Amino acid sequence: MATEHKTYELVVQPREGTERGGKKLRRQDLVPGVVYGHRVDSESVQVAHRDLERVYLRAGSTGLVDLRIGEDATPRKVFIHKVQRDPVTHTLRHVDFMVINMREEMTVAVTIVLTGEAPAVGQGEGMLLQALEHVQVRALPGNLPPLLEVDVSKLEAVDDAIHVSDLSIPENVTLLTPGDELIAKIVQLRVEEVVEEPEAPEGAEEAAGEGDEGESGGDANETSDES
Repeated sequence: MATEHKTYELVVQPREGTERGGKKLRRQDLVPGVVYGHRVDSESVQVAHRDLERVYLRAGSTGLVDLRIGEDATPRKVFIHKVQRDPVTHTLRHVDFMVINMREEMTVAVTIVLTGEAPAVGQGEGMLLQALEHVQVRALPGNLPPLLEVDVSKLEAVDDAIHVSDLSIPENVTLLTPGDELIAKIVQLRVEEVVEEPEAPEGAEEAAGEGDEGESGGDANETSDES
């Protein structure tokens, strides 16, 4: 199912400087960014890392954000179009805000989120495999779902599956991903074979022990002859 659409609010500040200045901002827990898009000139901005993270975690890349460049500025409808994260710390390093034309349809990738618990997994019969994480849809910006939830509670046995055609899509949204593509499936658990070492024949250990004693005795005799 598609989640309810909500508009989020975020205030950023104008920014001046180069990439070297961006490094300085990050040390101050600020994230450099840029605003561009429909009928606006590209503008460099900066935003508090905590505020950006909070909004981005909720809005994602397809949730509408009322962006104000300054506390008293008129808000603009934007998407958080792209973010860059530090590969080690995973903190936000840069953000792109794209101003949206609310009257023009857009094609975007919407995230699929699996919800519920598959009975086959709970009973230990199989493992849940998510084969698809996004679907392509087309709609007006105000109609784009921020994400699509897929309930897996009906997956009761191995080979039970959910396909794109099973998604519940709002009437004002066009699904572009082929319906036969697999979203999630219960697959057979892998059973690792235990290879047992062959047992030694009865009496083999005793024979080996006798052989060792014989060798020891031989050494003793040789020593005696030399003396």
